[in-house]
Amino acid sequence: MKSEGSNLGGSKNKHMVKLGENIYYYEIPGVRSATIAFIVGSGPVYEPDHLLGISHFIEHTVFRKTKRRTLKEIKFPIEQVGGLLNAWTDKEDTVYYAKVPSSFFKTAFNILREIVFEPEFTERNVELERKIILQEYYSDLEVPEQRLFNKFFEELIDGPHSKSIIGTEETIKNIKKEDLEQFHAEMYSPYNVKLVIAGHVDEKDLKVVKELNLVEGFKTAKQSSRLKIGIVCDKFKETQQVHLLFAHDGIPLVDEENIYASMVLKTLLGSGMSSVLFEQIRERKALVYDISVSHLQSKEWGVFLIYAATSFGNARKLVDELYSLFKNFKLTKKVFDYGKKRLLGYLELLTESTSSLISLYTQYLANDIQAKSVDEIIERVRAVSEKDVERVFEKMISGQWSLAYVTPEEELQVELQDIYV
Repeated sequence: MKSEGSNLGGSKNKHMVKLGENIYYYEIPGVRSATIAFIVGSGPVYEPDHLLGISHFIEHTVFRKTKRRTLKEIKFPIEQVGGLLNAWTDKEDTVYYAKVPSSFFKTAFNILREIVFEPEFTERNVELERKIILQEYYSDLEVPEQRLFNKFFEELIDGPHSKSIIGTEETIKNIKKEDLEQFHAEMYSPYNVKLVIAGHVDEKDLKVVKELNLVEGFKTAKQSSRLKIGIVCDKFKETQQVHLLFAHDGIPLVDEENIYASMVLKTLLGSGMSSVLFEQIRERKALVYDISVSHLQSKEWGVFLIYAATSFGNARKLVDELYSLFKNFKLTKKVFDYGKKRLLGYLELLTESTSSLISLYTQYLANDIQAKSVDEIIERVRAVSEKDVERVFEKMISGQWSLAYVTPEEELQVELQDIYV
């Protein structure tokens, strides 16, 4: 995504071009770096129960060896020039990315391409990664925030997105080399992969990109889930605070009428120390150290989340204050202007970071939605009115909420009617 209204302070036009089927390039004149991302339609949503976590397992293991490179030959060339090489697995996608100086683009691109399409799984490497993933799994059990989100997805999401990304202890221990090879061969079909590049790449280096064929094979279909109504609790004595996650139906990515107003609402509620929730809940009431909002969005569904942590003694007070604030909320011009101006500024600053642009584009492309330039997004945000935000407030805030929480003590005395706006 890109700049501002039209040409961002007189800078050269920045735009996304399609270099081939499922291949996109967002040029940023003047920068000396490029970020490359391969988006693979593989995640727990598409995994059978006995192989739960296999997409994440593959993401770990492919970095150890390709048909042409050893572990050191994969990571060292990129890191020795100050670059970054990494990956993540989400519910429906696995993303492999590298950020490097523009002069090193071709080598980084070839390394990523080999990781994605030409990994070599060995028994030794599979067992090494199994040990690492198990440690990650056990570590997650010790982190209250991670336990909270696990509890939320497992018990309050109805649909394939309730599945764990990392899997279970049993599946991690039982996934075999042959399983990885077979699942990779099936899911890493060229047509199930998208490539997006942001930054500056010499024209001669783009030739290797244009030669990439991403039209063969099959493509996974985007899935939907829904938020259940309820309150769920995870008792965890090792935490010192109560960690709470308030959830409400959000706005899907395809909802063009409401998505930009939802961005403004999310910003004014929870972005920055001048946001409504930070000022009202933290600064004025001192009920939390921090409070944050997120908007999980897929193609056809979305969930709006508010996370906060507080002492056990203040937990019920926090719930009451939060819902009292929402029930009595009036959108003032000052608050609206803060949300809109901050969002526009964020989008403009986004154009200076190739990796941030990739994160923005990945959300659209991974959901089979045509990515808009930042100029286009800014234009849509500028058109958002106070009435638009009030309308989206009714969709994202009003009505029944759900709640997941982790507590070191007994369950909170909270009923569904207490979290209704």
